Formats: sequence, structure tokens, C-alpha cells
Amino acid sequence: MAAWNATGFALMTARTAKAKIPREGANGAKAPKTFPKAVAKAGKKLGLAGRVALIALGAAVLVNVVQWVVTPILLRNSFDNARLTYANGAAEQLALIVVGPFQYNNLQRVDELTKGMAKPLPGGEAAIVDATGAIIGSTAGGAHLARTFDLKLADKPGGAIIQQGETFIGLQPVIDRNGQRIGTAILSMTPKTLVGLWTGVLVYSVLLLVLALVVSAFFLFPLAKQALKPVTDLERGIRMRDPKDKSKLADSSDDRLLKPLLTAIDEVHERSEAAMRRALTMAYTDPVTRLPNRLRFMSKLDMTVAAGGGAEVFLVICDLDKFRQVNVTFGPRVADLALSVVAERLRAAASQTQSAPYFIGRIGADQFGAIFPGGSRESVETFISTMEASIADALVLEGQTLRVTASFGAAASPRDAATGADLSKQAEIALKEAKRHYGAQTGKKYAFFDQRLLDRARAQTRLEEEVREGLERGEFVAVFQPKVKLETGELVGAEALARWRRPDGMVVSPGVFIPIAEELGLIAKLGKQVMQDACLAAAGWNRRGIVSSVAVNVSPHQFDDPDFVNSVYRALDESGLPPNLLELEITESAAVADPDRVARTMWPLRNRGVRLAIDDFGTGHSNFAAITRLPFDVFKIDQQFVRALSTDPHAPGAGLLLLAAAAGRGVRCVRAEL
Repeated sequence: MAAWNATGFALMTARTAKAKIPREGANGAKAPKTFPKAVAKAGKKLGLAGRVALIALGAAVLVNVVQWVVTPILLRNSFDNARLTYANGAAEQLALIVVGPFQYNNLQRVDELTKGMAKPLPGGEAAIVDATGAIIGSTAGGAHLARTFDLKLADKPGGAIIQQGETFIGLQPVIDRNGQRIGTAILSMTPKTLVGLWTGVLVYSVLLLVLALVVSAFFLFPLAKQALKPVTDLERGIRMRDPKDKSKLADSSDDRLLKPLLTAIDEVHERSEAAMRRALTMAYTDPVTRLPNRLRFMSKLDMTVAAGGGAEVFLVICDLDKFRQVNVTFGPRVADLALSVVAERLRAAASQTQSAPYFIGRIGADQFGAIFPGGSRESVETFISTMEASIADALVLEGQTLRVTASFGAAASPRDAATGADLSKQAEIALKEAKRHYGAQTGKKYAFFDQRLLDRARAQTRLEEEVREGLERGEFVAVFQPKVKLETGELVGAEALARWRRPDGMVVSPGVFIPIAEELGLIAKLGKQVMQDACLAAAGWNRRGIVSSVAVNVSPHQFDDPDFVNSVYRALDESGLPPNLLELEITESAAVADPDRVARTMWPLRNRGVRLAIDDFGTGHSNFAAITRLPFDVFKIDQQFVRALSTDPHAPGAGLLLLAAAAGRGVRCVRAEL
């Protein structure tokens, strides 16, 4: 129906739908109508024929207005020349008519002719001067003219014409019958300007135009109405058309003039409907996986939950673990292919495990969602298990093999939430719990929402906010653990350990707040605080005569901070601690995960004199080829080897291998803290 209405409007001079304009002001009085609104309202009352007639009349008015504006512009130069010629000709005429009286010395007649010549002219003034310069006849202002201008200007061929503003002064010689100059004629006038003259013309032109328009309007309206009758009949037919009628407009008319128009309208209508379908597809479909996108998925979730009628509606969110690394390692194209394959496996798993209808969509960069109306927890768990195993299968894409894993969070309505938005929030909480705890504790990579998870999530949120506030208030401090030489018991240094001293006096261990700081992106700021405290403390010890180095642990996330190296330089410079007394510790797993990145960060520090240590050495992640490229000075033997020396018969041999590896590189070994 909307499509046919749109076509009808196109035929009826493309009316546009507008919001209703209030007819009354704030005080109840009728709002004044603007001219365009009044014209539009009048046009609606007149109908199509009336509007065509108005357009024709408006065109006539426009043509006349353009003519009125352009004509004075085109005539400006010609008009100015005409005024010059007129003033010069008047001066010549004055010089001719006074010759006779002048020769017979009839000075009174000369004065009368001079005044008579100047009187009818606009702003006219004139004077006759004899050969000696005496004024023979003049108007009131003529004498001033004779004294102002150089009479010799009249000696030029054809006399002289001078313009002062809008005033024109003509000087012509008075020549007797013998060809002798006997005097000079001076005449000035101020003729009407072009604007003034044209204004008068316009008044009469406008009156004539209005009269012509009024007369022609009575003839134009019937002619336009008759010419547009087929179109108005078609408009009426489209308005009365049944919305369910999908036949083509061209088939409904045999008019040879209208049929091409109707055919064109049908073609445009079909193209617009196709474009609309494509636009809807693009607006609600993910282009990579061809699944519904988040907008359509959330709309479907809201409708499904609202129409549940008390039956359970399960929402499952599938999140691909560390998928960003796939994008970085293999490139966006392979990552998109992987997402497409995961989407296909998601569909297959749902069709295998679900007999009831389901709905699947892509709701994030690496997240998928599945809606199971009327499902059960057992069927959802079966789907998750099937999907988890299916995703874990190796992917071979463009000759490259990669593996991805996924975590799942699920929630059910109305038990967990009454709306689609709340159900999505609860499923996200379950997903976060699955990622944080369930994989390590139960071996499962999924979790169903319950109230305990919500309480834990709220507590986690409060803890995250307290970490932010504690970092701003300086509650994170460095405490120091001494390093002792086993052979002599001599104190050789200390290790800085971060602690959180809360306002209530409670001390929180790094195992609690370090993961939170890393997740919130605050580890760089925290690391800089601990680095600054450690350098200041060690510098203070050395000033008191206690020569001691200090070791500071570095989080792998700090290597992503472009200011990390400079922050170490600032801590050394501001504290005055010699660089060789600062030792930075990184874990073995972090070192071998991306040795090139670690090397780019560590070598500038090593060249400055900072010592570098690898912590937890020998935990099973060792890649000696990678470690040999890194500038380490110290290997810290992991505690498990030290503790197992007395219980595990293989521990001494493993320890000797680690010591031999360190000795081969000239690296000192120490025992990790207990």
C-alpha cells in the first residue's frame, strides 16, 4: 500500500508528507501565516490544474521581473551618454539663439533668452559672457558658473561638456555671422537619474502586468484543467485503488500518452522496491557471516521474550577466545573466513541439537548469539557442548591451519530477566564468569547465570572502581623483600613488591589487583608508581651507605606502553639511582611469547646500564633459542625446583640442567623468593 501511495504522490506533482503545523500560538491566538505557507495552502485548494496555472502566471511574473532588473543595467552607459549629449546640445542651442540680439547689442533680449532657455531644464542655470569676460545675461546661478569655469574650454572643437556628479555643464562659443567669436554660452542642468526615471516606468509596467495577469488567469485555469484531465483521472484512480492490488499501472490504461509514463513509473517502483530490500538486508544482516546482525538479533530477542507467555527462552552468547590474535597473526581476510566457518558450524550445531525453532546472529566482533524459545537447560547444554567441540576443530584457510576456542554464557527468561536487554546483560555476566573461573576450576568453558554470579559481578565491579580510586589516591606502594647471598648470608639487594594498602588498613596481595589493573589498562600507571617508589628507596639506602640494588617486576602489558622506557629513565634521573643498581624482572613465559618485542624494549635499557632478570626460569615454557637473543643478566630459579630437591629424585638433575644453561651464557642464577 505504501508503495502505491508513493507512486500516486509522484503523479500528483510529488507532494511530500509534512507534520501538522499548530494553528494556535502559546496564548491560544492563531499563529500568523507566512507567505509560502499561504501559497501552499491555496495551491492545495486549487488542485493540480490551479497549480499549473499558478506556475504559468509565476513564470510570466518572473520574466518581467528579470526584464525590469536587467534593462537598466544594460542601458546604463547609453543613458549616461544621452544625458551628456542632451546637455551639450542645450548649450549649443543657447549659443545660436543669442547671436542676433548679441550683435545688435540688445542685452535685455539676450538676458531674456538665456533665462528662458534654462528655465524648463531640470536644475537649469545659464549665462552669456562677452569676449571681455563681462556677463551679459544669466540666471540666478549662471553668474557663479561663469566665474567658476575656464571660458577657454569653449575653444575646443565642438565646445566642452563637464560632469560634476549628476550635473552636466556645457560650454559653447557664440559665433557671429562673420565667423567671429563674440562670446561664450554656459549652461548647466541636472537631468533625472536612470533609477528615478526607471522607477516611474516600473509603476506603470506593474499596473499593466497585474491587469494582464488577472485577465489571463480566467483563461489559463480552464485550459490547464482540460490538458491535465488524464493525469487527474489517473490520480483519482490510484487513490481509489485497492492496496492489495499488485498489478502494474501500465496494464490499467490504454491512453497512448500516459502508457509510457505509467510504464516508467512501474519500472522505477520495481527498482525502488529492490533497492529497499537490499537496504534492509544491509541494515539487518552481517556481511561477513550472512547472519542477522546485532540490531536485528536484539529486536528478535525483545519480541521473543515479550511473547514468551511464561515459557522459558534461553539466550546463549558465544565469545571466541583471544580472536584478536588471529586477526593480527593471519590478517583480516583469514579472520573473516574463520568467522564465516564458525557461523556455519554454529548453524549446524543448532540444527543437530534443537528440534524447536531457534534464532542465531552475530552480535559483536567475535561474538555470536543464539535464542532458543521453549528450550530446556539440558538441550542448551547439549548445544553448547556440540558447539564447543565443533569450534575447537582445526580450521584450514588459504593454506594456513589455525585453531580457535570459545566460551559460552547462558541465561533464561523469565527466571533470570523479564526483558531482552536484561537477559542479554545476564548472559554477558555468565560469559565473563566462564572466561574468568570455569575453565580453570571445572574444565567447562560455559556458565549459566544465577544470582551468585550477579553478586560476584557486582562485587568485581566495586573492586575495579576501588582499584581506580586507590591508584588515584596513591594507595599502591612498594614493599621490599631482601636478597641474601646463600654462602655468606650477605644482603646483596632487595626486590620491590607491589601492595595495596586500603584505607581500612587491609593489605591486598598482587594476585588480586594485578589482573584487574591489567584488564582495566591501568597496569602501566601502577607500574610507574612502583618503579618510582623503588628507585627513590634504593637511592636513599645508598646515600646512607647501604649499597644495594633493587629489583622491580614488569608486567607483560607494560611492553605495550610506548612510554615505558622513558618512564624508567625518568625514575632513575629523578631519584639519582645509578642504572646498574636497578634490575627489571619479567617472567619466562612473557619473554618467549614475543621475544622480538621484548628485545626492542629491553636493549635500550640494557645499554643504559639497567640489569635484566628472567623470573620463574624453568617453568616449562623455556625456548632457549629465543632467550639467547635477550640481554638477561640473572636467571631466577623457580620455587618448584628448590622445594622439590628433597622429595623428587629427578629435581636435582633438572636443576643442574638449568644451571648449566645459565652458566653457558655467563648468567648469574638466584633462587626465587619463598
